[in-house]
Amino acid sequence: MSIIGLKKANCKNCYRCVKVCPVKSIRVADGQATIIERSCILCGTCLERCPQNAKTLISHLDTVQSFLDAGDQVILSIAPSYYGCFHVADAQKFAGAVKALGFFGVSETSEGAAYVSAEYHKLMQENKMKNIVTTCCPSFNSLVEMYHPSIVDQLAPVVSPMIAHARLLKQRFPGARVVFCGPCIAKIAEAEDVRHNNEVDAVLTFEDLIAMFRTSGVSIETAEPASFLNGSSKILRMYPISEGILASLRQLGDAGSWKFLSVSGKAECKDLCLALEEGRLEHCVIEVNMCRDGCVNGPASGESEHERFASTVRVHSYAHEDCEEYPVLRDSVPMHKQFLDRSPKEEIPDEETIRAILAKIGKTGPEDELNCGSCGYPTCREKAIAVFQGKAELEMCVPYMKERAESFANCLLAETPNITIMVDEDLNIVEFNRAAEAAFHITRADAVQKCIYELMDPGDFEFVFTSHQSISDKKVSLKEYGIAAEENIVYVEKNNIAIGIFRDITKEEKELKNKYKLRAETMEMAQKVIDKQMVAAQQIASLLGETTAETKVTLTKLKNMVVFDEET
Repeated sequence: MSIIGLKKANCKNCYRCVKVCPVKSIRVADGQATIIERSCILCGTCLERCPQNAKTLISHLDTVQSFLDAGDQVILSIAPSYYGCFHVADAQKFAGAVKALGFFGVSETSEGAAYVSAEYHKLMQENKMKNIVTTCCPSFNSLVEMYHPSIVDQLAPVVSPMIAHARLLKQRFPGARVVFCGPCIAKIAEAEDVRHNNEVDAVLTFEDLIAMFRTSGVSIETAEPASFLNGSSKILRMYPISEGILASLRQLGDAGSWKFLSVSGKAECKDLCLALEEGRLEHCVIEVNMCRDGCVNGPASGESEHERFASTVRVHSYAHEDCEEYPVLRDSVPMHKQFLDRSPKEEIPDEETIRAILAKIGKTGPEDELNCGSCGYPTCREKAIAVFQGKAELEMCVPYMKERAESFANCLLAETPNITIMVDEDLNIVEFNRAAEAAFHITRADAVQKCIYELMDPGDFEFVFTSHQSISDKKVSLKEYGIAAEENIVYVEKNNIAIGIFRDITKEEKELKNKYKLRAETMEMAQKVIDKQMVAAQQIASLLGETTAETKVTLTKLKNMVVFDEET
């Protein structure tokens, strides 16, 4: 299961994680980022820097809770940086709070650090290594094993304090389960490393422990005081801050001719690896921390980055409460660890392929390679290699996509047959397309030097800026230009501009007038015909009326004659 996951809905075309990842172990596909597990060093930078909080972290909370619910003897190995990150005022109350959660007990991981420092000191006494680079930081160890395997032999072949402490606890408490808790997410992978034989049963981050306190209602401030399982760790509590490891070695004394150097921060650690590869350092004991200022600034510390300064002060004070002498090492546990070449094997494209990929985004020569880093890669060539390896997409080149978008937009604006005029809030013309040039008989260069009221009635534009409402499908007449148009003025709130789009309907209006005239003439002719027909009808009706009257009189007379003759 992936240690770092992704909320797909929140991740889209950002590339922030690619930019900050020191080893570019991130694949972008369809605009979304995924972690490449086999090459990830788990420094946690992508977790900290993701602006959308799209990255997720695996949690062993359920596993630990199942141990507690089952009644197992569970011991919490707590990283000494807890004192700074949890703002602990009384260490015994913290121990009491942990026991209130159901743990059998709590022990400081710094006890294991005492054995680690002793091993480093032995290596100094043996004086066989070119440089002795500390191996307490699993993220740095992965950086060397995966990306700088040529300097593996300069890594101190010693387990970390977490592994040493787990071995001590399981030796003292047979059958117990050991759960490590600290601010480092790389410890999750370290615990699962087959070289460590499952000494650590689960790993909690400080954020996980905070969640356990919150869910259970346990408060450090009100908890009953309890003792730690181990005694005072003395100066070893300095391990989580810069030069803490070196401080423990100085207390052991007899450094001989060894020189001490402390390096922290991802960029600095990468530079250190390059310096070691180039042979620029010799006979140095080098303390390394991928997190700037040490583990107090770990990605899962549960604090803001700016809190690391106060945390460093608290841890420093805690470590010096009883640091008069180095603790006596009464136990014997295996401390050796072999580091390996675990470099991921990636196919590298030839020069012709790289140039072909670059050409697809308009980079046909070295002068086109801006190396702006907007894609997340330091150079255009490295981005092209990532595209070949399936890690990146062509469209991740921001300058190229910007030019492409502008080209499309300019083409669309220039070639649209509609008159398009863009006006700012002061009614200055800021864009003027070809159709507008033809309609107003003025070049774009001259138009953008004018205000809209110099070309046409600005009333509708003023209304749009005042009301922030757009105008749709309004017929307007630009009489001085002999144009009738259908007007649409769109208000763009984000840029506080108005875009006027005028569809020339002059021909349509003329055709409409011609049709109206034709209809009018047709109606007039029809009316004349009707009038003539009415006159004819009236004349016919009049004649028919006279004839009918005469006929009636004649027939009446004939009738009467017949009737009268019969009577006589």
